[in-house]
Amino acid sequence: MKKLIKLMVLAGAAVAAVVLTSCGCCTGEAKAPALKPLPKFQELPTIHYGK
Repeated sequence: MKKLIKLMVLAGAAVAAVVLTSCGCCTGEAKAPALKPLPKFQELPTIHYGK
């Protein structure tokens, strides 16, 4: 039973650490800028080498 409680406490601490540090609200860091859209590529013609 003690191992189960210890495991639950460790898992809870890990989840809390991820939640608190990933949002940036506790560290005071600015939010990351949004990603740019991917470029639009033109479709290349298919080459059939067997002909």
